[in-house]
Amino acid sequence: MTGLFMMLASAASAESLEPPVLIERLQAGGLVVFWRHAATDRSHDDYDLSDMDDCAGQRNLSTQGREQARQVGEGFERHSIAVEQILSSEFCRNWETAHYAFGEYDIRFELYNLPIIRDEERRDDLIEGLRRHLNTPPEDLQKNIVVVGHDLNLRHAVDVEIEEAEMAIFEPHADGPRLLGTLKPDDLGD
Repeated sequence: MTGLFMMLASAASAESLEPPVLIERLQAGGLVVFWRHAATDRSHDDYDLSDMDDCAGQRNLSTQGREQARQVGEGFERHSIAVEQILSSEFCRNWETAHYAFGEYDIRFELYNLPIIRDEERRDDLIEGLRRHLNTPPEDLQKNIVVVGHDLNLRHAVDVEIEEAEMAIFEPHADGPRLLGTLKPDDLGD
């Protein structure tokens, strides 16, 4: 497993394209965008996850985060970046990010926030699940897949770290997902 992880990590960090080139690659399709949820209100931690439909017990998007999500959705539209599917963690900050950007999304339980899970087998399943998502191209290769998830999951899956609202762009590949570069919401401006 360690050898596979090292291979994925090295494949993930092979390239780093500049934002205009990344946008062109996204316009062509066939990529997977891992989007760490938009900016959150850090004065409020996750404290009650017994009912995932109740956002009151979770750290949620800030006003800035909601604006970042809208900005990304508008940027995808402005640049004619086609999206086949939007997948999201069930945490409110994630699906709200997807909602404000794209309006629709599918909840995926395998994108659950890793730090909450204590069972090692379940953690391994979550990490492997994210690797599969990052390395599964869209059915329509002229479109892209967006995965709205959590930073720690991404770090464990492919050894890539990004900030809130940042997007890591991956190209599915036989050797594992290849990181092409990262985008911030401002990169999708005019």
